[in-house]
Amino acid sequence: MKLLLLRINAKLLQTEKFIAGTLLGAMALLLVTGVFFRYVVGTPFVWSESVSRLLIVWLTFVGSSIAFAEKKHITVDSIIHFLPGMIQPLIRVCIFALVALTLGYMTYLGYLYCLSVSRNTSPMLGISLAYFAMAMPIMFVIGLFHVFVNVFLKHDFLVFESALDDV
Repeated sequence: MKLLLLRINAKLLQTEKFIAGTLLGAMALLLVTGVFFRYVVGTPFVWSESVSRLLIVWLTFVGSSIAFAEKKHITVDSIIHFLPGMIQPLIRVCIFALVALTLGYMTYLGYLYCLSVSRNTSPMLGISLAYFAMAMPIMFVIGLFHVFVNVFLKHDFLVFESALDDV
């Protein structure tokens, strides 16, 4: 079971990186093409800004999930190393619980937001605003999965812990 979850985690991360690269490339291409058509051809894409917003929303949340998987979010754990040894595991458990609760709550809020905007449509694109909003709950659930894998399967949660052990 552990091996299966580690494989799922690795495959999710690989897929997220591909999606992030694709979104970034599509955004760059869309913006360059939009500028070309607006200033050179004289007929702007009126929908390019809305599509770019959709892509940047998704890119933001996909990138956040990637950061959870790779433990790249900002941490300030230097204080933990100055605390007595028996308190450090308790602080780490509290940090993990806080991260898990925050991601779980943000998933719930994202779901509620999706429901609240699902009947509204983007004026330019004519699609439901839920396509913008669903990035939040989907990617927070995946980010929470990455955190659980890092803590319970890889036994690795703090980013700088190994670096500080050598000091």
